[in-house]
Amino acid sequence: MRTPVILLACGCFNPTTNMHLRMFEIARDYLHRMGQYEVVGGIISPVHDAYGKKELVSATHRLNMIKLSLQGNEWVKLSDWESRQETWTRTRQILQYHQNQINAYLKSENNVDINEDELKWMPDNISRYCGTNQGIIVKLLCGADLLESFGTPGLWADDDIESIVGQHGLIVITRCNMNPTEFIYNSDILTKYMANITIVTEWIRNEISSTKIRRALRRSESVKYLIPDIVIEYIHKHSLYGSQKTKYLTPNDGIHPILLTPSPSDVSADLPSPTNCLYICNNNIFNRNSRLDKMSVGSIDSFKSHIQIPTTRHPGQAVKIVTESSGDHRILRDEVRMKKTGDVKGIKSAKSCANFDEIDLKKSRQGTSNSGLKECKSCDENLIKFIFTKHGIQVISDVETIV
Repeated sequence: MRTPVILLACGCFNPTTNMHLRMFEIARDYLHRMGQYEVVGGIISPVHDAYGKKELVSATHRLNMIKLSLQGNEWVKLSDWESRQETWTRTRQILQYHQNQINAYLKSENNVDINEDELKWMPDNISRYCGTNQGIIVKLLCGADLLESFGTPGLWADDDIESIVGQHGLIVITRCNMNPTEFIYNSDILTKYMANITIVTEWIRNEISSTKIRRALRRSESVKYLIPDIVIEYIHKHSLYGSQKTKYLTPNDGIHPILLTPSPSDVSADLPSPTNCLYICNNNIFNRNSRLDKMSVGSIDSFKSHIQIPTTRHPGQAVKIVTESSGDHRILRDEVRMKKTGDVKGIKSAKSCANFDEIDLKKSRQGTSNSGLKECKSCDENLIKFIFTKHGIQVISDVETIV
């Protein structure tokens, strides 16, 4: 015969997350599959305000959020007994209170109304155990971090651990990469009562935590699908956890990108600067600050001339780069300007670019005529057009466009 149990989870629930509710489902599935226990119900007991944890909102808000989270849940209920006490209550006392109330109800032969305010946390189907000799055990449902905390010196009294584990028992939900049996081995008390400790591995990894939820809310980031939608509505309605009235981050919020949490895979990249343009010739890239990059947009000055170099580039501005027979590279704004200066001869029948290694700076100094253009060894196109835009440089040739 299976032993009936009720799963009780203590904690801040600040706020309630989908993972809090998933713990109950994971535990019930495992216990039913193993065949030793029958899960009668589940209980959520939020901590008292006097617990004093940082960012802990009032019990009133936390109770309301838990109620909203449990809408439609047929077997997990909320107990407000702990939060209604005068001060913070030990976990051992919380377990004992609920166990005593259940024991008293089972012995009352169904003469007690479980719909009373103080007993609304009791499972709806508990009445079928009345008048029987079969008791119901309240077990503590927790994560592996709580089990590990039992080994922290001075955090838990030995009497409390003996009562919690020895009289009630633990259902521990752990991640697949953790080893809770080591925590048990390192503790004499846990080893003594290890038969009362059930380890349930959560194979579907879920890193949701209330701490991360609060952080996201402070940053106006979306928490949809992490906590119930109705709880999100409540949080924003009451501006809890530093959240704003809106549920989503909008482009007009004016939040600096550095304040948002980057993904580990993000790669930082500087936006192209309109005053730091690059010139490309024969698959070589040259910066304006380099020795060979002194060309002036809108002029036909030689490569070495830098007097007329503009200080800015404008979106939509296009230039043409040609190479003379002397090896000098020249930039022309457009063909119309070339016609005005009489330097258009030979452009259509010549090649567009040459290797920068072939530049003859001596000929450039001598002012060699540009009536003929040198044939390029690696490019079959006459012209390459550079368009400087706010997103970068657009290179256009007869073959392809590269942005």
